[in-house]
Amino acid sequence: MKAILAIIPLFMSGQLMAAQCKIDIKNEIHLDGQRLEIHQASGETAVVDENNNLMIHGDIVELDSDQKAAIEDYREALNSYLPRAKKIANDGLELANEIIDDVSESFDAPEAFDGVKEKLHQFYADIESRYYKNGDLVLPAESFQSLTESWAADFDKAKEIFNEEFISSAFNAMSAKMKAEGGLNLTAMAESMTELKERVAKRLAEHAQDVEVQSEEFCESLDDMAEQEQELHKKIPQLKDYQIFTI
Repeated sequence: MKAILAIIPLFMSGQLMAAQCKIDIKNEIHLDGQRLEIHQASGETAVVDENNNLMIHGDIVELDSDQKAAIEDYREALNSYLPRAKKIANDGLELANEIIDDVSESFDAPEAFDGVKEKLHQFYADIESRYYKNGDLVLPAESFQSLTESWAADFDKAKEIFNEEFISSAFNAMSAKMKAEGGLNLTAMAESMTELKERVAKRLAEHAQDVEVQSEEFCESLDDMAEQEQELHKKIPQLKDYQIFTI
């Protein structure tokens, strides 16, 4: 389930998450905010709809009230990760946009960083398309080690996009501003660029602390989900072949 965090590559270290979360995903799951689908590699599925009806291989499984209550809690808990994941992802993108807007305002160049924004938005869209299909969040059956390696690669790519594109645009905007104000002062430019990098680094460090707290809470909740799943399988043995979490 920690694959949900793979749609949060910007400003977050995959290595950090790897050190905290230790749960792998055994079977692929699909979430849309209401339904839950669990897909085996063979193609067989278990589906829990928004009314807590359970279907395995397309056949309805009759559940008593206790089983219905347990599967409702399980379905709702899993689907609660959808808005959570989107919020953390949006927080990262919002931070990038705020930094860009602050700098563009200081340079009196509101359009100078449009290219950076466009590339960052496209980067996020590419990551999201990897995990969202037709509005559903799709988490593949995969080891957590493999997922964290993917996150680390995404994180490095995001940093490269932000650093290269942002600093290049800032340099061009600063040059234009200085020329408009009477000439190019390389010493002043170097000092301004250093101050700019420090300001950005401080904001990213503050954001990283927030992400670390959120990721710790997230991993703890996944441990709880694994325990909840084990209890669910005791009540509904038909779901044992559709295990999601392995520790």
